[in-house]
Amino acid sequence: MIEICGKQVRDTLEELLDPAVNALLVIDMQQGAVAKGGTIGEDHDLSMMSGVSGRCGQAIAAARENGVPVFHVRVENLPDAHSSPPAWLRSLYTIANGRSVDLGRLSLAGDPATDFCADCRPEPGESVVTKRRPSAFISTELELLLRSQGIESVAVIGISTGGCVEATLRDATHHDFYAVLVEDCVGAYDTEVHNAAMTVMRARHDTCTLEEAIAAWKSGARRRVAS
Repeated sequence: MIEICGKQVRDTLEELLDPAVNALLVIDMQQGAVAKGGTIGEDHDLSMMSGVSGRCGQAIAAARENGVPVFHVRVENLPDAHSSPPAWLRSLYTIANGRSVDLGRLSLAGDPATDFCADCRPEPGESVVTKRRPSAFISTELELLLRSQGIESVAVIGISTGGCVEATLRDATHHDFYAVLVEDCVGAYDTEVHNAAMTVMRARHDTCTLEEAIAAWKSGARRRVAS
């Protein structure tokens, strides 16, 4: 711990990712977002997705093994754009940047493309949070669920780097949670956007690799057993 303004503040990675107070947020690891055949078109660059999906699966397994609660976040829209007013449709259209996306069918409830991908499926008892905007905190019960379980910090993984991941990471700090980006467990459909977002997030937030996160979780789990 370090002292800032007379208050004790978590500082080291082991303190930030202590399983006693840490949760793993898995952002939008859904089938249609990581593989061809969903509502996004063939012109999307999916080259990062298989690697990110596998590493997110490793992160989820390590969290479970070390007693870190896993929160699975998914985007799910209502049919016929009932959950998407014109301003939000304009935002989605801008984000697509000329790439083909069927906005009327994007992440619809009941569509197999909206299901979690094979590497990142929830287990019974794990929390699933449904959102309709980039941040997992906007108009969802995520903050209530985290605080109800005594969570003080979150580790964030998933897609996409400059969109839902960054929005959730920012909002976590805005809601007074410690937040750590697991930087090799995130990806995007544009490497330039991914790299730019990583530059911004590294400048403003705590980051670590998956290997470092697992080591911190294991260290915390050993301390809990020893005590």
